Amino acid sequence: MAVSGKVRNGNLVMYDKQTGSLWLQETGDALKGEMSRQKLNTLPEGQFDPGVRWDEWLDKHPKSKILHCDHCLPGRKTTSKGDSSETH
Repeated sequence: MAVSGKVRNGNLVMYDKQTGSLWLQETGDALKGEMSRQKLNTLPEGQFDPGVRWDEWLDKHPKSKILHCDHCLPGRKTTSKGDSSETH
């Protein structure tokens, strides 16, 4: 997944590089592309914790990636580990 640079109803539209599909962040619905009319899977109850820290999540799910864009947080860079640091 990547940032498409698009927004719909105030929500990020993600771009799937593998299928060329556009996904709405809020609902997980594929709006366009090969996966059109599909929906992203949600995590089962008990696996999702909105308060979990990134380092804890990454320990349990090492293949996880963060969907971000550098222009969304001006002056900050995010590493592959999810750490952020100020840039000047």
